[in-house]
Amino acid sequence: MSSSKNLDAKKTSFLNKSNSAFIEQMYLKFINKDPELPQSWKDYFKDLNEDSNLIINEINGPSWQRNKKLIKMKLKKKILLKKKNMIQSKILTNRIETLSEQLH
Repeated sequence: MSSSKNLDAKKTSFLNKSNSAFIEQMYLKFINKDPELPQSWKDYFKDLNEDSNLIINEINGPSWQRNKKLIKMKLKKKILLKKKNMIQSKILTNRIETLSEQLH
């Protein structure tokens, strides 16, 4: 392997599947111009000369993917329904206990 390839490999050796979520977070900070992003990450992403729209689309997943907002809304609705059922169950339990006490 040539020395330039060794140098390239050394510069990108941290890029692997096990830390891809972390790198994705750093890139999102980069495109959102987060002031807390370390300068080394800013320089790294700047030097890539990548089209940020393409990368953002990649991060968001395929266009045919189910709408994440819809999924979140359905999940919230499910949680609210479960809470409502629990409250109704407690109310019924209290009513039954009250009636039971009144009968005795």
